[in-house]
Formats: sequence, structure tokens, C-alpha cells
Amino acid sequence: MFPGFGTLVNTSLILLGSFVGLRASRYIPNSLKDGAINAIGLFTLMLGVKLLYENKPETLKVFFTILIGSALGHLIKIEESLHELLKNRGGDSLSGFVSASVLFTVGPMTLLGCILEGTKGDSTLILSKAFMDGFSSIILSSSLGKSVAFSAFFVLIFQGSLTMLAFYLGSFLPKDSMSNALFVGGGLMLLTGAKILGLLERIKVLNFFPSLFISLLV
Repeated sequence: MFPGFGTLVNTSLILLGSFVGLRASRYIPNSLKDGAINAIGLFTLMLGVKLLYENKPETLKVFFTILIGSALGHLIKIEESLHELLKNRGGDSLSGFVSASVLFTVGPMTLLGCILEGTKGDSTLILSKAFMDGFSSIILSSSLGKSVAFSAFFVLIFQGSLTMLAFYLGSFLPKDSMSNALFVGGGLMLLTGAKILGLLERIKVLNFFPSLFISLLV
């Protein structure tokens, strides 16, 4: 296995799952779609709470990480730019992209899986996550549309970057960075879960994503 193999499989399964979900959408009752989306929203909230509870971050460092990352994300307008890109490519909604991107990239399996693959060449964890994401993408795309498929490219860039970072700099990452990153990720999952449930429409979650990268480096 080469560094990034698990991420390539992950990306492929999300694309495949999105294709299946879009094709099957017409045969799935709207009530079932709504129930599945609400379940995913609730699960995302619960996982966010779990990450916040289990990780003991350096509070001041996390605060400045989120502050700087959010300022950077809003300055370069990550979510707004992606919204325009999806519109130009015929995307039907940014909500599917945001929900899927956060759900597929934030969490211990992503961070640990990428680090294990990058430092030890062990793709087992990231491949397990890939099959889970593939199944989830079927449900998400059937309800939220084709924008879910675009999250595959976000996963490719995000997880690929983490794997390469671990491959080249794994031994130099600060000891507390993992805990800080998972804590920040827990907060992002809470925001995402609330958005999936329609509670925080005005919050631009993707503009907070630079905080995750920064938390791994400080």
C-alpha cells in the first residue's frame, strides 16, 4: 500500500455511493428520506458531543486556533466560493456538500486513519471508514442531491493532505495536536449536525475548516 491509497478508495466509494443514491432517489419515499437525514443529523450531534467530552485540549491554544482559522476561512470565503462553483457546475445545493464533507472528514477515524497510513503504511482504519462513508453517501445523496458527490473531492484533498503531512512530518507533530484537532472537530460536528437539522442556516461551517489544519501544527 502507498500513502494515500485509503483516501483514493474512500473517494471512489463516495462517488459510487452518491451515484447509487441519486439513481435510487425516486424510489425512496420522502418520509423515509427525511427520517434518514434527521437520524444523520442527530448522530452527527452525538458524535460531536463525544469528541468534546473525550478530548482534553489546551483551551487557550484551541481558542486562538479557532479564531485564526475562522478569520482565515471567512477572509478567503471558502464556503461562498464553493457555493459559486457548485452553481456553475449545476450543483443543486451547498448543504449536501457541507454536510457530507464534515461528516466524512471530521472525527477520530479520519485523523487516526490518515496518520496510521502516513506513518506506518497501515490502511486498515481508513479503509473501514471508506466503506462507512460509501454507505452514508447513498443516504445523503438520495436526500440532499448531487452536491454530496462533490464532497468526494474535498475528502481527497483533505485526507490526502493529512496523510502526506503524517508521512513527511509525523515525528514532528506536537503531542497535544491530536487532542486539540479532535476537540475542534467535535465543535464542527455540532455545528454540522445543527445545520442538517435546519437549526443554524446562517453559519458557514466550511469557513471554520482552516482551524483543523492549524490545530495539527501548533
